Amino acid sequence: MNKTILITGANRGIGLALTKISLVKNLNVEACCRNLQNSTELINLSKKYDNLNITEMDVTFSDSITKASKNLKKNVDILVCNAGVNNGKGDLFSQDHNENSINEVMMANVGGPFLTIQKLYNNLNKKNGAKIAIISSLMGSQTHSSSNAPIYRASKAAANNLMRSISAQFLSENIVVCSYHPGWVRTDMGGLHADISPEESANGLLNHFLSLNITDTGKFFNYNGDILPL
Repeated sequence: MNKTILITGANRGIGLALTKISLVKNLNVEACCRNLQNSTELINLSKKYDNLNITEMDVTFSDSITKASKNLKKNVDILVCNAGVNNGKGDLFSQDHNENSINEVMMANVGGPFLTIQKLYNNLNKKNGAKIAIISSLMGSQTHSSSNAPIYRASKAAANNLMRSISAQFLSENIVVCSYHPGWVRTDMGGLHADISPEESANGLLNHFLSLNITDTGKFFNYNGDILPL
């Protein structure tokens, strides 16, 4: 039976690229996005692929995730917490770093994965050892120091820490939990001058998701499978 992958933030960037390559590899895809009206390309894909199910879901609201969980067609083998935001690349004194934007980034990038895993736990295919991947960033590593984007960096460091906590809790259930740096990707967030395409990132990520086993749990990986320092 083909595996099922659930991807949050599936309507653009890395999430959309992951959706496309998962469909090509004949996985069943549960594609989740916050706003269907902004998901034209995803909707067009659903007309071509029977193995794609689209669900509207806001990862920052428990009720939205719970409602979405009832629309999923299959138990989830690979849960990808990809949805995230950045409030700017400035430093401590940037106007982008205000109360509202800080709340938005921390809720989306930390609260989002937490609530998604919490509320979709019963949708996981636990019999066959489900896998959970949190899309983080090398900018969240404590070894990667810079003064830019301090709140985004903090949110991704917290996402890595969250991964460690959840991986410890799920170890006895044979559920693998890891976090990933997707690379510096040419998306709206990464910019036009980034190193790699969304397709290259997605291909590397998916190949690694499919190869995960319980010995990998609690680790932070690059999109190509290299282990990164937390």
